[in-house]
This record gives sequence, C-alpha cells and structure tokens, in this order.
Amino acid sequence: MSEISKRLDWLQGLGIVIVSAIAIALNANISVAQITPDGTLPNSSNVKLEGNTSIIEGGTTRGANLFHSFQEFSVPNGSTAFFNNAPDIQNILTRVTGKSKSEIDGLIKSNRPANLFLINPNGIIFGKNASLNIGGSFVATTANALEFGNFGFFSASNPEAPSPLLTVNPNALLFNQMAVSPIQNSSTAPAGKDPAGFKVSGLRVEDGKSLLLVGGNVNMDDGQLNAYGGRVELGGLTSSGTVALQIDGNNFRLGFPAESARADVSLANESSVHVEAVDGGSIAVNARNLEVLDGSVISAGIGSNLGSVNSLAGDITLNATGEIKVLGEGSYVFNRVRSQALGNGGNLTVNTRELLVRDGAQVATGAFGAGSSGNLKVNAETVEVIGSNTVDGSSSNLTTQNQGATGNAGDLIINTKTLLVQDGAQVGTGTFGAGKGGNLTVNADTVEVMGSNAVDGSPGGLFANADIGATGNGGNITINSNELLVQDGALIFTGARAGRKSPSNGGDITITTQKLLLQKGGVGAATRGAGRGGNVSVKADIVQLSGFPAAIYSDTDSTGDAGNLTINTKILTARDGAQVSTGTSGAGKGGNLTVNADTVQVIGTSAEVSTKDSTKRFPSGLFTSTTRNSTGAAGDLTINAQQLLVTDEAGVFVQSLGTGIAGNLFVNARSIRLNNNAILTANTRSINTDPNQPQATITLQVKDLLLLGRGSNITTNARGENVIGGNININTNILAAFENSDITANSTDFRGGRVKINTQSLFGIQSRKEPSPNTSDITAKGATPDLSGNIEITPPGVNPSNGLVELPINLVDASRQISTACTPGTRQFQNTFVATGRGGLPMSPTEPLQDSSTVSAWVKLRPKSENLANTTPLPQPTAVSTTPIAATIPIVEASGWVIDRKGNIELVAEVPQLNPHSSWQTPASCPVSQGGVKYGKISAAKANN
Repeated sequence: MSEISKRLDWLQGLGIVIVSAIAIALNANISVAQITPDGTLPNSSNVKLEGNTSIIEGGTTRGANLFHSFQEFSVPNGSTAFFNNAPDIQNILTRVTGKSKSEIDGLIKSNRPANLFLINPNGIIFGKNASLNIGGSFVATTANALEFGNFGFFSASNPEAPSPLLTVNPNALLFNQMAVSPIQNSSTAPAGKDPAGFKVSGLRVEDGKSLLLVGGNVNMDDGQLNAYGGRVELGGLTSSGTVALQIDGNNFRLGFPAESARADVSLANESSVHVEAVDGGSIAVNARNLEVLDGSVISAGIGSNLGSVNSLAGDITLNATGEIKVLGEGSYVFNRVRSQALGNGGNLTVNTRELLVRDGAQVATGAFGAGSSGNLKVNAETVEVIGSNTVDGSSSNLTTQNQGATGNAGDLIINTKTLLVQDGAQVGTGTFGAGKGGNLTVNADTVEVMGSNAVDGSPGGLFANADIGATGNGGNITINSNELLVQDGALIFTGARAGRKSPSNGGDITITTQKLLLQKGGVGAATRGAGRGGNVSVKADIVQLSGFPAAIYSDTDSTGDAGNLTINTKILTARDGAQVSTGTSGAGKGGNLTVNADTVQVIGTSAEVSTKDSTKRFPSGLFTSTTRNSTGAAGDLTINAQQLLVTDEAGVFVQSLGTGIAGNLFVNARSIRLNNNAILTANTRSINTDPNQPQATITLQVKDLLLLGRGSNITTNARGENVIGGNININTNILAAFENSDITANSTDFRGGRVKINTQSLFGIQSRKEPSPNTSDITAKGATPDLSGNIEITPPGVNPSNGLVELPINLVDASRQISTACTPGTRQFQNTFVATGRGGLPMSPTEPLQDSSTVSAWVKLRPKSENLANTTPLPQPTAVSTTPIAATIPIVEASGWVIDRKGNIELVAEVPQLNPHSSWQTPASCPVSQGGVKYGKISAAKANN
C-alpha cells in the first residue's frame, strides 16, 4: 500500500470517528430534551440546553399570556424542561403540533406565578419519575385548542399564530377530533412534605393551586396527584365537545357538557389524589366510568394538627354517566377532618348511573378532630354496597361519622331506584363524640339489605348510631320506598350504644313503603345507656316477617327508656319465629307497641331451637315484655284490626319476668281467632305497688267473634309472692272455646285476678273453680280457695242489679172466673201455663193476643202490699158470679177456650165446632234479651189446664 493510500485510510478512519462522536453528542442531546420548536409563532420558542436542563425562552406574548409551540415535547428521566418566563406572565400556553405524544418522566419547571398549560392531542404520559415545580396551576390536556371567548383560539391541530386579542384568560378547552388520546399518570417521584409534615410523592402543584388532567381516558396506575388546599380535576371526552374552563386567580374549575360522551377515569394500584390542608382543598371527577381500585384513594379534608375553628374543607364531587366502582380493601373516597385537626369537613357528592362499593372499600365523610363532618349525598339509579371477601372480613362502608369529635356528623342522603346492602356492608351515620350523629335518608323504589359479615358474623345494613364514648345523640333513619327487604341477619338500626353513663339518645326510624319484608332480618331501635331509645314507625300496605330472628323491635338494657313502636298496615304477618316487640332488660321502661291493621296474623314457631333448651323453639309473636333480672316496666300493647289470627303455638305477649310491672294488652277487632296452642297473655311475676297503674290486664273488644280452639289460651297468670293475677275484660258478640282452650287469671302464690265477660252467646267454655284438661275453662284460681279471684259473665247492655222485680203469687185477678181445679195440689197441677210473645207477658190472660206487627209494652205489675212477701198463700177462692142466680150451677172443668166477638178469651167446658175459615192472629216470635232469663223464643200464649 502506498503512503498516500495509508494516509487516506487514516483520514477516512478519523472521519468515521469524528462522525461517530458527533452522532453520540447529538443522541446525548436528544435524550436530555426532546423539545423541538415548530416555528409557527411570530416569535418562535427558543430551547437552550444546559446540562440536563432544556431552558425554554422566547415565544409570543399577548398581554399576560405567553404562547409556545413545539413539534414535539417530551422530558426523559433525569432531565428538566424549564420555562424561563418573565415575572409578569400569568399563563404559559404550550401546544404540540406534531404527531407524537408527550412522555414526561422528568421535571417540568416554570417561574412563579405563572400557570402552565400543556396541550397535546396525541396524548400525555407521566412516568414514574415525572414531577412538577411550577409557580401556578397546571393543566395537562389532549384537547385540540384553547378558546379565549370571542377573541379566538390557540389550536394544536390548526397551528395558526395567536391573535393579538388573546390577552384574556382562556375560558374553554375544545375537543374536536374523533378519537381523543389518553392521559396517564404513574408518578411516584418525591414531592416534599404535605402541610401536616408527612412525606408525599407524585405530581404536585403549590398549595392552593389547581392540577387538572383533561383528556380522553385519564388513567392513574400507581400514580399520585397532590394539590393541598387547591383543586384536582380529572375527566375527559370521547367525542367532540367543549369543556368550560373557569379561572379564578390561580385556581381552575371545569364544566363538562351534559350532551357529550365522556371518557373513563381510573385509579389503580394504590394511586391517590390528595388535597387535605388547613382550609379548602376540593376534588372533581367527570367521567363515563370511574374506578378506584386496589387500595387507591381520593382524599380531601383538613390534615392532622391543622386548621382553626373557622377552617372549612372543600368538597369532593364525582360525576359519572356510567358506573363508579370503589373496590378492594384500602380503596376509599374520603372527605375527613383528620385526628387532632380543627375545622369542618366538606361534602361528598356522587352522581352516577351505578355506584358499586365492594370488598372492604369505603366512601365516607368524617370528623376525627374537633370539627363537624360534611354531608354525603348519592344520586344514582343503582347503589350497591357489598361486604368484603378478604380474610380479615373488612366491611364495605358508605358512611358519615364523627369519631372523637366535638362537632356533628354529616347527613347521608341516597336517592336511587335500587339500593342493595349485602354481606356485612354498612350504610349509615354515627357519632363517637359530643356531636350529634347525622341522619340517614333513603329514597328508593327497592331497598334490599341482606346478610352479615362472612368472617365475624357482624350484621350489615343501614345504621344511625351514637356509639361507644358518645355523648351526642344518634341520628334518624328515614326510608321511603316501594319495597323494602331485610334478610339473613341484616339490620336497619338506630341506637344509643355509648355506655351506661352516657345521656345520648337514639334516633328514630321512619319507614314508608308499600311492602316491608323481613326474612330473618331486623328493624330496630335500642339504647344501651342513660339516654332514650328511638321510636320506630312503619307505614306499609304489607308488613311480613318470617323466620327467626326476623324482628321489628325497640328495647333498652340500661337506665334509659326504650322508644315506642308503631305499625300502620293493611296486613301484618309474623311467622316461623318472627317477632314484633318492645322490651327492657334493665332499669329503663320498655316502649309501647301499637299495631293498626286490617289483618294481623301471628303464625307458628322457629325452625331453630333455644341454645338453653333444645326442646323449645322461638314462638312468633307480638311482645311487650321485661326479661329476668330487669327492674324496668314493660310497655302496653295495642292492636286495632279487623281480624286477628294467632295460631300454631304463636302468641301475643304482655309480660314481666323481672321486678318491673307488666304492661297491658288492648285489642279492638271485628274477630279474634286463636288456634292450636295459640296464646294471648299478660302474665307477670312483679308486684304492683301502685293501684293507679294497673298491670297485666287484657282487654278485648271484639265486635263479632272470639274463637279459641285446640288448646289455645287467654291468660293473665301471676307467679311469685304477693303477685296478684291480672285482669281479663272481654266484650264480644260470640265467645266460643273448644278442645281444652282456657281463659285464666290465676295466681300460683297469691290472689287470683278478675275475669269479666260480656257476650251475647257463650259456647264450649264455662266458669270453674278448678281447670280440667278435658274441658275449656274460665278460672281465676288463687293460691288457696279463699284467694280465688272473681269471674263475671254478663250479657251486654244489662245491669243485673237494676230492673229486677218479684213476680206476684197470683197471676190473675180473683174476680176472673177460673176453675179451682187449676189450684196447685190438684191432679191437674202438673199441667202448665206458658205465655210468650215479642212483647213479653200480655197484660192479662183474658186479653187478646197482639198482632205480629205490634210489640206490646212489658207487663205492668200491680203493686204488692208491703207484707206480701211475708204472707201465707190463701186457698184459691171459688169464682162467684155477680149476677143473681136462681139455683146453684155446678162448676165444670174447662176443656178449652174461645174468643168472643169483643176479643175476650173465655174458658169453656165444651169447645164448639170451629169454622175452618175463622180468623186467627199470626203467632209472633222474637229472641229474648233479658237478664237472668234463659235465651230462647216466645210463642203465642196458650192455656192447657
């Protein structure tokens, strides 16, 4: 090889090295910054590289707005894009006009106080290391353009120079393309400390500023957004539309068009959005579907150890035209006043077609510091809150509460077509502090509350509680629905469960529905402290309880009184161990139970047996009662119904098993039927020391029929020293009892009670001193015969002590001509004289019978002499004619009687031949209602002597 050739080869190799070095240097610059101006502005953007920082200067200024335009804009990991704006710039508006998406995995920085807009219709991706250091708010959007009112546009898809008029704030984001590109955030880069002093990560704007991601779909995958005391908005569109943009200083707010199709927003893999601060801090999501999954969080409120009495947190608003799903343990949407904080929490509003909270997730407002929590409101076609399937059985919640706070809990309002609460999930309000618990209001077509927690068995349902440690009152529950179903251990419950020294009162439950179905589920109010329990009121066409432990109840186990229970319905059915009850197991008084219905049916016993006695099953029943070892009094039980049916060992119970007095049972019905060991009972073991407060009394006002059959009973029995049997008062048209069915007011250890019965007809049962297993009995037996009670059986409307007169010894006037052969003692004495008729006895045997259409007055008895009762009857005198008689005519025994022309009856020796066409009066008949007279009919008078 010649020398020249060698030099050429050497130079060529050197050239290759030089070219390679230049390429490496160029590639190094590209990896540092992929920011390329596009030259579409009157004053182009300038990009200067200093180390790993791309300094962006130049651009076109319009008033306080600075415009930049790039062919591409990306910030790789480890690099910085620095907008070196002048201090008087308010908004930096940056567009990408090329075809590539912006990938941000480094730092975007700007000088204060400017807001920064990044517009790329191709998409924007924030990587794990992406971060922000800007002086104002930040908007990342895949919209095509920014609109400035009527002054023009700044468009990425039509990159014209900005009009000189674009000196005002932009007021809209324009989405014009058919396929909107996504925005994704996965940033977990360090972002300093929040106002409470805790380390945070992810994309962050300065406190009080706004951070908006507005695109097509907005996805957060292990990413975080932070705008403490400011505002975060997420949302987008999938079709053409205009999103309104309002700028208030350095805070932004979006308005999404109702008619445009929205995009999806998702938070997954422990993604989070935080705005907690001393004051303010709000979050808004506008989407088609929103998902908060896998331990992801949306959180607003007042941070720990922050705030003042005047602090007020911002609101969370979730709007979705499709579904909102909050799924998985640790996934939650919270607006809270945190522990040791001071101030009031903001509201949480959910507007969607379907809301699903499941597997331990939570949507809630709360106050754990010294302030009040905000309200939670859900507007949806379907709301489902479903319990956890995790090992620890964490509950899914939709709640408002105060825990350790001095303020009040917020209200929870749900407006939906269908509400489903299942598998131990809880929807409700509560207080653990001095503040009042919030009210829960549900307006729905259908409400289904089902099941308990699969791990610990705790009931799910709807709640409003004053819980342990609370001194404030619990909230109320109001449900308005077409159908309400509570089953499989679920509850609708208000309670004051704060402890025996707490004065907290429980809230009321008010249910208005067409159909209330309880299938082994419950509706109840209770107090566990010194405060009063809430009242329970049900208004429904149909109330049906089935299976143990299905129940509607009100009770107390402490010194506070239980609330009252009222049911207004067409049909009430309690069967298979279901119970409707008020009661006390403490010193407080049990509430009153009132049922107003067309039909009340109490049927059967439970399939389950008692854990204490395997031979006993739980009876279906209506109860006002006290338990053993209790000292409080039981309430009264009132039933107003057309029909009351109690059958198959079921019962209606007013009883005391403690030292407090039993209540009283009042039933007003058209008919009552007790069948197959059914019972109405007001039994007691308590001593009544107040004569003005009667106890254990049963009063039955039955218009038509009271029927007892197959071993059924009505009892006011008493047990215990000096305990008197209760009273039974029955007013009915017909009382019938068969097959050893009894009415008893017995006392095993003291005096029997009183049984008072007014009835038109009594069948199959009678008063006895001793009951018999072979008969139906009425007893008021005491511990000894001299301690027996009283039994009175009287037809209605008659006072036995009034209107009684003694009949005369001589039924006819001596002046009347009646043969002495009719005198008692003769052989004809065994014959009879019967006088019957609708009007009772006629004025005298010689008077004519009355027409059947005429009711005569009662017989007018002649006054008797004062010594009539003490005189001895004289022999019957012989009838003497007042007309002179020539000779004595022997008296012949009468063999018949005739009526003369004047209508007088004459006794004759021989009855003349009757004309078959002679006129006789039609016999009259009618039932007799006369005290002390056997019931029967009175027929026309006749003499046979």
